[in-house]
Amino acid sequence: METDSGIQHRRSEYLDTYVQVGVAGGRVVSVGFTDEPDGKEREEGEGSDGLEAVFAYLEGDVETTPDVPYALTVSGLERRALERTRDLPYGTTLTYEEFASSLGEDDVERVRGALHQNPVPVVLPSHRVVAEAGVGGFAGPRRVKELLLKLED
Repeated sequence: METDSGIQHRRSEYLDTYVQVGVAGGRVVSVGFTDEPDGKEREEGEGSDGLEAVFAYLEGDVETTPDVPYALTVSGLERRALERTRDLPYGTTLTYEEFASSLGEDDVERVRGALHQNPVPVVLPSHRVVAEAGVGGFAGPRRVKELLLKLED
């Protein structure tokens, strides 16, 4: 596996879209879902550690959050909220209110906003935080969040 910098992608049959991973200095800096990818298409086993780990998760080979180095350009509550999602076990969900409370945070909307702006979904599994009455928002297409939740069901 390569750890070079750049944007790489591969088509996910499960998600029915391309998964695009941005890597800088061996760290995942972005994960996106698109029908029109940028960067280099990588076959299985040819991508960065980040791309390979995301696909191991999507293909059900591992029941855990991809454990790869990542980089965030946010701080404070936003960073705390995003990084805390790694503590949510595979297959579990919390509502935005429950999740904000677990952070000791009263500003549920700010926590929700941080999760909706997650630059590295799947690596930081913000999809495990849902609305009380439904799936809630996501840093990618809502149908992707629904499929990620179904994968862990």
